Amino acid sequence: MTGLTVAVIGGGRWARALAGFLLHNQRRSQDRIAKVLHYRPPRELVRAVQEDSRSEVDHAHTDIPAAAGEVPDVSAVDSAQQAERRQVTAIALSDLSQADIIFLAVPAPSVRKVLRLAAPHLHGAQTLIHAIGSVIPASEECPHTTLISHAVGEVTPIRKIGVLAGPALAPDLEEFAPAALVCGSRFDEVGAQAIQVLSGHSLLVYTTRDLIGVELARAGSSVIAMAAGVANILDLGTPARAILITRGAAEFARLAVKLGAEERTFFGLAGVGEFVAATERRGSADFELGRLLGQRIPLAEALKQVGRVCDGPSMVREAHLLGHKFHVRTSIVSALYQLLHGKFDTKDALMALLSTDVHNEKE
Repeated sequence: MTGLTVAVIGGGRWARALAGFLLHNQRRSQDRIAKVLHYRPPRELVRAVQEDSRSEVDHAHTDIPAAAGEVPDVSAVDSAQQAERRQVTAIALSDLSQADIIFLAVPAPSVRKVLRLAAPHLHGAQTLIHAIGSVIPASEECPHTTLISHAVGEVTPIRKIGVLAGPALAPDLEEFAPAALVCGSRFDEVGAQAIQVLSGHSLLVYTTRDLIGVELARAGSSVIAMAAGVANILDLGTPARAILITRGAAEFARLAVKLGAEERTFFGLAGVGEFVAATERRGSADFELGRLLGQRIPLAEALKQVGRVCDGPSMVREAHLLGHKFHVRTSIVSALYQLLHGKFDTKDALMALLSTDVHNEKE
């Protein structure tokens, strides 16, 4: 086995946790990982994506090193015990050419800009696995929502693309708590590389060729997190959470199958597993947004109060449109869509979230 040079792109908590976890694996076995590199996009780019927002990524860029070298990542959320393993080699953009495998961990709205900056330094022999979000919302630059895997293929020369989803949160990687991830890719080599650099210790890594399924399951988790936030503010308890997870998985499976995904993906770790973790993400941007919406706070004000990038609203909109396009019933998505547009009060949205017409369980 030849050790791989691994790079992480991103400055938020998930990127830092991932880089630290990879460094830990590298120190345990250099046969698996030769070097861990970390590129943090410039703060100007973050500001352009979400001006005046105190997003997770913007906050993380307050201490970007001026030059490459072995530097500590001094995140406020990291404990002193974790500081040692948060030291990674900070690199310039041009150094990305050294990497065999790249983990992309930046908010979805900034993906295209980051990829365009990086593209001149990337090449076709590399692997790129995106590890946060999966759908780029529509913008003036691109008027339609795009899967991140498609954007990578459009903007860079990289063709070996993968996506991660599953019950693994940043604190799990930081604390080496039991967790699992699924790597979806059309290339078996990508899955093998993900296992090589990520698996072991407390993290289980599985693979599938259902790239689109894993990608859409990851996108769906932001919607389920929002719904869980609404349910949480109304103190509905475990049964409501179970309904959101299982029916949410069924809804997104129906949509994803229309786009070429495999239904079974949504009832494994990448689907139900990811959704369970999403409903536990107390403090995540989409969960907090749901809590605010559940208090009848208008969307614009709720987004301002959250102060971080929220994937949920754009994903709700796209899933709602896809449901109409393919004539797929999406009760949870439709309820959130109405809530986002002020057409439901909280109680009406709640009843719609937790109830459906009588249908066969497979529908």
